[in-house]
Amino acid sequence: MPYMTIAGERLFYTVHDQDAPLSLVCIHGAGGDHTIWPLALSELGACNTYTLDLPGHGRSHGAPRETVEAYAVVVEAFIAELGLQRVVLLGHSMGGAIAMTLALARPAWLDALILACTGCRLRVPDEISRLLRTDLGTAIEQLCHNSFSPTAPRSLVQQEDERRRRIPAEVFLADYDACDGFDVTERLGEIREPTLVLSGDIDHLTPVKYAQFLEDRIPNARLAVVAPAGHMLPVEQPAEMTRLVSEFVDRRVSR
Repeated sequence: MPYMTIAGERLFYTVHDQDAPLSLVCIHGAGGDHTIWPLALSELGACNTYTLDLPGHGRSHGAPRETVEAYAVVVEAFIAELGLQRVVLLGHSMGGAIAMTLALARPAWLDALILACTGCRLRVPDEISRLLRTDLGTAIEQLCHNSFSPTAPRSLVQQEDERRRRIPAEVFLADYDACDGFDVTERLGEIREPTLVLSGDIDHLTPVKYAQFLEDRIPNARLAVVAPAGHMLPVEQPAEMTRLVSEFVDRRVSR
């Protein structure tokens, strides 16, 4: 799998390039990495699919960023380095915040947005913020418990818990500080690109009402609620997420 050097940092990404008309760039959320994305996304005929590990995450080197805007700079540089056009940004949670931040900058290469399990504000509860600094193990346990629906296989929850426990504490602190400082509530009407909003019906971290607000305020947005699913929708319902993404990008190609 390839690496790219941006601002002196070696970043890992995956690519499935089949000379398709669109490029799907997948941006993971806080404490995430490229492994959260359904493998079937790489098989979409309408897209060349890219999944990036943000700095300090997964296999990427470098330091995590403390603001969503700083992460957006990295993603924009990644897209520029590859020379991508007609990009569909798919962002999960904090990745959705990064995608909205880029959309508000009105880049010429942006074709559409897919916002999964995210919101225009991502305030971190005081208790979680405290635990991230004083008892990271308990914070991870609570976050994992709240990231899946009650019907999710225990093995999925355990696998995600184990993945998160391998992440350095400074990555969690930076990411959740970035989330806590994010707020584009008053600017959603400026997003003009066609937008698919995805939500799990039992998302305790970014509830369905967050997604409904995005659909109401972004002029060309459509909401799809997946059931049963929690915040880790890409992991819990990969087939349904892939189907919804596939239908959306196919419409972009045939428009």
